[in-house]
Amino acid sequence: MDNIYWMCNGKYQKDYDELWERLVPARGNAATKAGEVLRAVSRIYYRWYNDGDRIQPRLNESVAVSAIKAFKYLYQFLDLGSGFSTRKLMEDIVFADTEEDYELALERAVDAIIEWAIKEPDTPNSDDFLDEKFDGAFEFDIIRDQDED
Repeated sequence: MDNIYWMCNGKYQKDYDELWERLVPARGNAATKAGEVLRAVSRIYYRWYNDGDRIQPRLNESVAVSAIKAFKYLYQFLDLGSGFSTRKLMEDIVFADTEEDYELALERAVDAIIEWAIKEPDTPNSDDFLDEKFDGAFEFDIIRDQDED
């Protein structure tokens, strides 16, 4: 793929950059729902491209807790309009068959969230995607690393 956010040329890159600057704080949760949703999807995206952490039903225990929590937060149903919901976007990510499908699902998720955030930038938010209250949203089968003798 040529136009991806990781390479700073995603479909809505300018909008992403402006929304990030305006809505996502340097630390802690965002004051708006759009900021928190953008913060969460960006964590999943970053962990894939920077660290190779792939969210899938059977997770390696080395996948960052923050990426898992971001997924579980977004797996809670949030209607983005036009037939999109964060749950559907997360299902497309978690059940992607190949790395290429996974990356396409990540791009679609970021695109859909940006489209929604442009329309709904100011809805107040009190959630933090790292909060334990979202932990039960999706159960993963954790694969433990085996020590080699």
